[in-house]
Amino acid sequence: MKIKQTAPLLLLAFIWGCYYVASQKAVSEMSVFTVGIVIRFITMILLTVIMFKRHELKLLFNTKGILLRLILIGVLGFSLDLTAFIGLSLSHAGAGTALLKCDIIFVNLISVIIYKEKFTKLDWTYTFIMLFGVLMVMGIDFSKFKIGNKADIFFILSALFVSINAFVIKSVQLDKKNPAADNVVAFYNNFITMIMFIGTSVFMGTMGQLSLLAENRPLLVAVMAAGLGQTLIYIVYYYNLRRFPVWIVKVFLLLMPIVATIVAFLLFGDVMVLGQYIGMAIVLAGAFGILIEQKKKAEMQKKLN
Repeated sequence: MKIKQTAPLLLLAFIWGCYYVASQKAVSEMSVFTVGIVIRFITMILLTVIMFKRHELKLLFNTKGILLRLILIGVLGFSLDLTAFIGLSLSHAGAGTALLKCDIIFVNLISVIIYKEKFTKLDWTYTFIMLFGVLMVMGIDFSKFKIGNKADIFFILSALFVSINAFVIKSVQLDKKNPAADNVVAFYNNFITMIMFIGTSVFMGTMGQLSLLAENRPLLVAVMAAGLGQTLIYIVYYYNLRRFPVWIVKVFLLLMPIVATIVAFLLFGDVMVLGQYIGMAIVLAGAFGILIEQKKKAEMQKKLN
């Protein structure tokens, strides 16, 4: 895999890391469900403008044979957020975050079992090396890390929903009879998720928190930045899913916590400890190993052809 090919993958990790920092700041001031509504509403406006300029709005009605999957994408998108939020409300954030990052394992297993993707021992080794490095960057205390809490099932479900959704998105993008444009998939995903956030917020009684946006300038800036970030994630994430195997996209997303940690350090002065620096080096080493493996596979494929 050439450096030029990895650029959009690296860009995705950067955008997602920045989005993570912005959304974290937003949910520290307002309910996650209300924040979800605002972010998705901003994203819907931006996507509509982009699709209008590209003359793609008419494509929203060209959903023959893929409509159910588009709806499923939105439901899964909301479900992965909901299960993660429930888990975080029942358990320690550190353990939950660790389990959520295990989506890479689910993706690899789905790739092998269903899509017959061929993984070498080094592919698996480098993936686990990166995952270990990510947990160090996140500051997971391995001496206190335990699995068995009742909340763990929600974290595992969230990771599973993330993994399944990536494959459903790719199936719609590459549908043989009616392949959907990336922005069409993004619009349906965002719109359905927003509607479900609204329903949940009404049920939880948090809709009144929307008034905080007029009173809290830092909150408003955070949700605006997160809304822009979510829009860019849709654009770049779907671009990558269309062009690369799902597991490669997920591997590069393991770089996201590094970006988030560095951005938080630069913008807000969050303290970074030695373990995080070591974790970053481990993640980068694992990513470099995977790139070398992919380059070897590409060269072998050329020889066979």
